[in-house]
Amino acid sequence: MPLVRRTLALVLVALCAVAALRADAAWKWSGSFGADAVELLIIGDVQVHSRRADPTTAFHRMRDTLTRADLVYANLEGLLVPSVGTKIDIPDKPEWTHPGPGGAKALKLNNIAVVGVANNVASGRQNILKSLAVLDAHGIAHVGAGKNVDEAHVPVIVERKGVKIGFLQYTARWYRDADMIATATEPGVARLSSRDGVTIDAGDLARVKADVAALRPKVDIVVVSHHNRDGSTPVQFDGKQGTFASKDRTRNEPYQQTFAHMALDAGADLVFGHGTHTIQGVEVYKGKPILYAIGHSTFDQPGYEHSTDGLVIRTVIKGRKIARVSFVPVTRDDKNDIYLLDPTAGEGATLAKAVKDRSPGPVDLRLDGREIVLLDAAATSSVR
Repeated sequence: MPLVRRTLALVLVALCAVAALRADAAWKWSGSFGADAVELLIIGDVQVHSRRADPTTAFHRMRDTLTRADLVYANLEGLLVPSVGTKIDIPDKPEWTHPGPGGAKALKLNNIAVVGVANNVASGRQNILKSLAVLDAHGIAHVGAGKNVDEAHVPVIVERKGVKIGFLQYTARWYRDADMIATATEPGVARLSSRDGVTIDAGDLARVKADVAALRPKVDIVVVSHHNRDGSTPVQFDGKQGTFASKDRTRNEPYQQTFAHMALDAGADLVFGHGTHTIQGVEVYKGKPILYAIGHSTFDQPGYEHSTDGLVIRTVIKGRKIARVSFVPVTRDDKNDIYLLDPTAGEGATLAKAVKDRSPGPVDLRLDGREIVLLDAAATSSVR
């Protein structure tokens, strides 16, 4: 019996050790906000491709962090429909293939409860609807696309711990209008048009203002994002390519700042961008945070193996207001799996400095533990 007891004790110790290791796998965020605080994580472009043999392996290096959050939001960079092949899935982007329906399993498993679908790779009106149906079947909310333009502009509202959070998403980059842009009678995505990277179509701007104003009284927190223009596609504007305000993907174009400021003035609480395959700078505008491009998260599309930079945004909501907005850099390993980087050393510190250097103006970023704080009165030491 003593041997049996000793064996059982050793087994229990081993199980406890494993459990402890598992618990420690989650990222160590700073600050104590109480059990009633809501933690929203926003991650960069997500694509779990059929080239990944097992979609459930996606995010395995971040799973504990994601599943511990109260809510995770991402830009879904690809339709959840089977690929027909290059030159067919998106005729004007011949290297692209649709990632397929298996990605929905990874989203569900990793607590990604809301996705934005307004982006340049949502191509083919019926494919858009089929992709939304896959999300619906898995209980994943989506924003930025629908069976007509009104539905494409309908926000998603999610409640956590009694706090209502609303999301809106648009795209400033697309290919052919007839394949992608929602109309009064045709399915598609919600657009934000800028031909020159400086100005924004007046009608689109008015629609965004109206969307935010309508959402504001229904929720506690409003989050607005858009897929950055990143120049323009050769066929985007009546078969012509728009002009460039800047060809440097690491710097935001003027229209991005106009859009962000307008959305915040209209009532949004946080604005961020995605789609440039890079990270850009940040800003605090009238006390509200902007992150101009947060780069990649899990991204399996062939040809993008070296576009690895990204950010995870942590937003803490306390008393129905944003108490803290911070971020942590991410990259991908040789198996294309995403993981968080310590911003105090090595590549993490390099990316943290890049965010500051790429910001459109002076910005006070503070290091608190293993996160870079953009908005928080209690933050301590400055990033240098």
